Amino acid sequence: MSDATEPLVVDGKRIDRKLLGTRLSQRCDIAECQSWCCTGGVWLDLGQKDNILANAEMIKPYLPPERRDESQWFDGEIEKHADYPSGRGEGTTVVADLTHPAGHTCVFLRPEDRRCALQVASTAKGEHPWTLKPFYCALHPITMEGDLVLLDDDNEIYLEGGHCQRPGPEPIPLYELFEGELRLVLGDGRYEELRRVAGSGTAMLE
Repeated sequence: MSDATEPLVVDGKRIDRKLLGTRLSQRCDIAECQSWCCTGGVWLDLGQKDNILANAEMIKPYLPPERRDESQWFDGEIEKHADYPSGRGEGTTVVADLTHPAGHTCVFLRPEDRRCALQVASTAKGEHPWTLKPFYCALHPITMEGDLVLLDDDNEIYLEGGHCQRPGPEPIPLYELFEGELRLVLGDGRYEELRRVAGSGTAMLE
């Protein structure tokens, strides 16, 4: 594998070099995409599930009445995987929504504005919008394959129309476009180092 394609290593974290690239792009617009990435629900660590259930009464007011039964929020399918901190994860429930282009969405996606009820509830409480949001949901379209951090823009969601990038007026480095997501997965220190390495034009490997 050549230096041009080998992942960049920043403080022990491998990062796909595609994220150093520049595109004529800007962030998604919910009014256009209708939160398409939320159509199939998301897998989350069981610890995150417990946190959501512990805050159920805070979340319920931001959901339609028919979705306020917390016993129906998760699909009951337990998956064992090393990517979950607890070693086990579960999916959020997918419900019918004929007002959405896909005809179904995650139970937490509000039909009236296509915003996540978990995010709305956290914001209303004065907390960070991602306080209750499942990790891989907040991370999208950044993802992880083992210890590799990469942009997941070659998947079924993107092909169906859930594209998290729109044509933009100015070129922007992808690591800047997805700064929030990369800070979430890398931490602030590693992200600042990524910016430094990218800005210097170097691509130093371990």
